[in-house]
Amino acid sequence: MKEKKDHFRAPVSDTYRRKTPFSQLLEHMGKVRECIDILGDGLTQYYKGDYKGFSDLAKKVSEIEHEADIIKGNLRNHLPSSLFMPVDKGKFMWALREQDKILDHAENLVNMLDMRHTPVPKELQSVFIEHTKLVMKTVRAMEDAVGNIRDLVQTSFVKREREQTKELVRKVHRYEWESDQKKYEMTKGIYKLEKKLDSMDVYHLLKIADWVDDIADHAENVADWLRAMIAR
Repeated sequence: MKEKKDHFRAPVSDTYRRKTPFSQLLEHMGKVRECIDILGDGLTQYYKGDYKGFSDLAKKVSEIEHEADIIKGNLRNHLPSSLFMPVDKGKFMWALREQDKILDHAENLVNMLDMRHTPVPKELQSVFIEHTKLVMKTVRAMEDAVGNIRDLVQTSFVKREREQTKELVRKVHRYEWESDQKKYEMTKGIYKLEKKLDSMDVYHLLKIADWVDDIADHAENVADWLRAMIAR
């Protein structure tokens, strides 16, 4: 009688170990994109005074942030001690942390907004929405740039792929600059209405502007890392 052989199943950690660092970076980036997509829609509704379902959105953002943390942890724990990479491991992990900070800011932002529903004056709703759209564009442009890493590495940084990445990085910087200009317009508008608003409303509106804009700043930091990769 023949013995039945058990099918060997590799533990989850081995599955992550077999993935390349760049594959896991892109997997983490996918979580960033998933979060930003729902955040953009949620903020637009929030700015219009529609708070229905925002608590569910905040929970979803926290779930995505947790899933991304697992990817980050597996990558950090299983990164080989010696590995050929276009940049050193320290800078690679710094880029991953910058991506992760986008998720951290998103989670902190939605939790704050869920704890206190701060009304955005009608005079400022359009500029708040425009700012959010620019920040989302910055992150999506960063995703395109990060997604080009695999082609860069596989082709040993040939000219065509390098130029494509440079253009994507320039797009990230352009959107981030436009976001900064829009944030200035928002801040100016908030102070203009300061005497008509509750002092805590003023504080929270300024905080929202800062935290949303920080997301674009961290996306730009990742783009700067890509630019350093190309320059080597």
